[in-house]
Amino acid sequence: MTELKPLVALQAQLFAFLVQQDEATLQALASGEARLAVVDASGVPSAAPPANSLAEPLSESERLLRELSALTTEDERRSHLVARDPSKRTMQDVAKALRIRRYSHLTIAKLVDLLARHGVAQAETPVGETEPRRVRQDPAPPAEPRRSPAEVAAIVVRLREAENDEEGAEYLRTQQLDRASLLAVAAALQLTRVERLSRTELEKKVLNQAIGARRKFAGLRSW
Repeated sequence: MTELKPLVALQAQLFAFLVQQDEATLQALASGEARLAVVDASGVPSAAPPANSLAEPLSESERLLRELSALTTEDERRSHLVARDPSKRTMQDVAKALRIRRYSHLTIAKLVDLLARHGVAQAETPVGETEPRRVRQDPAPPAEPRRSPAEVAAIVVRLREAENDEEGAEYLRTQQLDRASLLAVAAALQLTRVERLSRTELEKKVLNQAIGARRKFAGLRSW
């Protein structure tokens, strides 16, 4: 308990000192622009100041980056930037720290928008990496066809009844099938390995399978 008495006395002196300071001094101490130092009776700084007083003061861009990191929404960051009114150079330094590209020629207004949108998410890139890590994403599942199986079957029957490729192509155009539905038609015609084909190639395959196969069958029957 005896060892705590000097610490309590020092803390009381510190509070008494802070109460006597004006608002500007307190703001400077809180922001890191000013710092307290231990001095001897002659007013000369002590040769062994506290460890935290040896830290280098934060730069303007570092302080702004810390302030933005405490804000969670784009609106909060935008309001803070407008109220703080940092210099263009400061905002450019923050953009660089956030790994943002193509910021050097932006106006102050556009830099405000940029920093408000990006926040601090990109600042978490590990030191030594020039680009943010990219998360591997699994390919999206194939889209479901807009046409039901019964509608697909009816389209196949109608295509097989077409007299020629032109008539079949015109029918396909009137149906306005999305790609997933067109692939469903191809599957109903027992076509395989068509997923990577372009739409034009896919339509040709479908018409050839539906109309060309019928012509071939009709020729064999007449023979």
